[in-house]
Amino acid sequence: MSLLARTTPPRHGRRMLPLAAVALALLVTGCDGSSGPAASSGSTPAATGAVQPSDPSDPSDPSDPSDPSSSPAQDTSAPPRGTTAPASPGSAAASSPVPGPGRCAAEGLTMRLGQPDAGAGQVHYRLTFTNRTGAACTLRGFPGVSLIKRDGAMIGVPAAREGGTHQARVIPPGRSASVVLHTVNQGIEPSGCWDAPDYLRVYPPGSREALTLRTALPRICGDRFTTTAIDG
Repeated sequence: MSLLARTTPPRHGRRMLPLAAVALALLVTGCDGSSGPAASSGSTPAATGAVQPSDPSDPSDPSDPSDPSSSPAQDTSAPPRGTTAPASPGSAAASSPVPGPGRCAAEGLTMRLGQPDAGAGQVHYRLTFTNRTGAACTLRGFPGVSLIKRDGAMIGVPAAREGGTHQARVIPPGRSASVVLHTVNQGIEPSGCWDAPDYLRVYPPGSREALTLRTALPRICGDRFTTTAIDG
């Protein structure tokens, strides 16, 4: 009887084995940092709403400079600030001035001298230029007018300028513009009269080519010989 009592474990020793296993399991769990309250608190941001640094290797990161969709949209149709957009060909053509008719050339004109218009001792002759071409042209300024002898010598001096210059006169085909030659009646001035001319030589305004008219007029007296500008 005494032998059986020594070899049979006591009953309270069987209940202590499961309790020791539970304690050992709790001890192992407390040493593992990957679980439990301490592990979860370490992955939480320090403040609610704080922005985490972006990962350049993450292709979904909208701030990745290599991703074209992350850049703000830009209007490439507008010119850079401080520059002027080039004008379209149509607007450049619209803003360009349209050239007007050119100057009347001597070879495109005919010339006619009117009869003297005398009054109060003054004598005026109207000298008219007619455009004989098929296109409009312009005249502006004073002509050069001289009295010429048969041998080509000049009588007296060329006509002086009287009055001011008017605006350019556009002369359509077949139309005319004129100037007025001015002298005085014989006896008004003591200097007498010049010899009668054989030709009237006239340089239209701006021309180096002359027109020649066979005429005995004008008869210049008192050394008064002037011409106005082309009438406006």
